[in-house]
Amino acid sequence: MLPWIDANALMGAALGAGLVAYSKTDMRTWQRIGALLFSALCGYFMTPEIVAQTPVTHDGAGGFIGAIVVVPLSLKLIQHVERFDLATWLDRRKGK
Repeated sequence: MLPWIDANALMGAALGAGLVAYSKTDMRTWQRIGALLFSALCGYFMTPEIVAQTPVTHDGAGGFIGAIVVVPLSLKLIQHVERFDLATWLDRRKGK
């Protein structure tokens, strides 16, 4: 029906997002639904890059991996960026 949508990537991303949302038991229902949608979108949009840069050759598997891997990695990166102190890092580089 919608020829511009890759159904395999969408299905893989939806399954991966479902797994992510199912594992989040400490969240409210609306937060889990938000996590499901965010994870599915990330997985779907990262599918072409995952297929191009990894040994994964199928769009469905790429969407599944994208939904499971991209969100936790981005959340971990956000935590590191929030804790990063530029002044301390520059002092270490200068040898102080």
